[in-house]
Amino acid sequence: MIVSYPTFKYMGLKTSLPLPPWSVVLPQILFYFILEDFVFYWGHRVLHTKWLYKHVHCIHHEYATPFGLTSEYAHPAEILFLGFATILGPALTGPHLFTLWLWMILRVLETVEAHSGYHFPWSPSNFLPLYGGADFHDYHHRLLYTKSGNYASTFVYMDWLFGTDQGYRRLKALEKERKESEQN
Repeated sequence: MIVSYPTFKYMGLKTSLPLPPWSVVLPQILFYFILEDFVFYWGHRVLHTKWLYKHVHCIHHEYATPFGLTSEYAHPAEILFLGFATILGPALTGPHLFTLWLWMILRVLETVEAHSGYHFPWSPSNFLPLYGGADFHDYHHRLLYTKSGNYASTFVYMDWLFGTDQGYRRLKALEKERKESEQN
C-alpha cells in the first residue's frame, strides 16, 4: 500500500480537477472488468493445480459455503498473485484517482456479492447475461478439489470458452429438469 500511490503516479495516475467525464470513466471501468476477468481466470485456474491448491489456495476454500468476508480470506501469496489482475488495467491506462477508486469499490462489491451465498433481486446476474454471481461461484466452492471449474471472477465467458463450467451447466440442467418434472 505504501508504494502503490507513487507507483500509480509514475504510471500516469491523475488527481487534478476537473473529474473525468463519464464517457472516459465508463469505458475504462468496462476495460478493467474484461481484462481483470481474463487475467484472474488464468491465475485462479493455476491456483487450482495440485501443488498451489494444497499450499496456497486451499486457505480460501476452507469455507465450502462462502459468505461475504471470505472473498478476501486467502493466503498472502494469493492476494498478491490475484491482486495483480485487479491493478493491471489501471496500471496500463493511468486513470484519474476517481476512476481508480470507483473501480476498486466495484471490484470489492462484486467479489463480496459473488461470495455472499445469496442471489439478490438486484444482483447483476439478473440483468447481465454473462455475469456469474453468487450461484456460479458457490458451485466453485462446493467442490473442494483442484478441478472444480468456474474459475472466472465476474463474467462466465472464459469458463464457457474453455469448458471449465461443464459441471455447473450439467447441475443447472438437472435442476431445471427436476423442477419441470415436479410441475407435471
